[in-house]
This record gives sequence, structure tokens and C-alpha cells, in this order.
Amino acid sequence: MNMTEEYNRLIGKRVKMQRISAKVSQTKLAKELGVTQTHLSNIENGRAGLTIPNLIKLHQILECPISSFFVDIEGEKEADNSSDITLENVMELARLLKKARA
Repeated sequence: MNMTEEYNRLIGKRVKMQRISAKVSQTKLAKELGVTQTHLSNIENGRAGLTIPNLIKLHQILECPISSFFVDIEGEKEADNSSDITLENVMELARLLKKARA
């Protein structure tokens, strides 16, 4: 398993944990995200990556910090709070990625 696949698996696991914690069904969350239930299942199981726009939507729908979706390589703890990931950080990353692709 390469690094991207490992991160997808770990982030997907955290998405599922946050969804369950918020008591939201996979079907309802998929509808609110604008994806199929199958695609959300693939995200939660690490078979599909999470886009930045969907990361932001998850943060808003589940009312949890964006940092809650990021885990260390072992998948055992949230990202260090001293380097908390904010919506502004994600938006800046999205702008930089868009600029790099242009």
C-alpha cells in the first residue's frame, strides 16, 4: 500500500467515525455532500480520496473541526493541536493547487 492509499484509508476511517458520532446515516450524508452512497462508502473505506470541497462540506455538515479528519501515520491520534488545520488553511491550499494546475 502506497502513502496516498494509506492516508485515504486513515482519513476515511476518521470520516466514518465523525459521521457515526454525529448520528448521521451514510445515505443522508451522501445526499448532503452531493455524492452517491457508494462513493461515500468508498471514501470511508479508503478506496476513494476526499476532495477539498467535500472536506469543507463534511466540516460544515458534521460540525466538527477540519483537523478531526487528519490523523498521524499510525491513525491513532488527531493532528497536533499546535498546528491545527483551519478552514483558511484549506482554502489557501485549494487556491495554491488551482494556481499550480493553471
